[in-house]
Amino acid sequence: MRLFVAVEIAPDIREKIISFIEKVRTDIASARWVRPEGLHITVKFLGNVADERRAAIEGALGRVKPTCFSLAVQGVGVFPNARSPRVLWVGIESGPELGHLAAEVDKTMAPLGFEREKRAFTPHVTLARFNDPRRVSVSSALSAPDASFGRMTATQFHLYESHLSPQGSRYAKLASFALEGDASVR
Repeated sequence: MRLFVAVEIAPDIREKIISFIEKVRTDIASARWVRPEGLHITVKFLGNVADERRAAIEGALGRVKPTCFSLAVQGVGVFPNARSPRVLWVGIESGPELGHLAAEVDKTMAPLGFEREKRAFTPHVTLARFNDPRRVSVSSALSAPDASFGRMTATQFHLYESHLSPQGSRYAKLASFALEGDASVR
């Protein structure tokens, strides 16, 4: 099974992102768009994992005890750059708690044999991927004036399984883990 750890996007924010995608998708050729139900903030990608390791992963994630946090979903960007875009994303602005969650999950997964992250954590929600960045113009998305999608409070993180298919990835939520603290955090 192909696993990752993520924070789910609130439904109202998801709807605003979907509306944004509908506005810009006709201007962006050759994109593989993420399914609406697939919009999330990846905290750690675990990769292909044997089924029998799932219980140990869930047990370890259950010991991660970060606090609730608020975040804003706003701004549009690309990886690695606008001249050669591979990924179109919306940005995440939050306090240090989201980074702490990513670091704690990374540290917790290391004893189970998962390689520690070498790159800095850059929270985002992937909208689309591009196979041939030379043929893509993302200027309409990057210059969109309405690239603020809302605020939410994260109260949980999740273990997901990714099912790859020619029609795009489908995600199944396998387990949920509560974040500690006041759920009314703003």
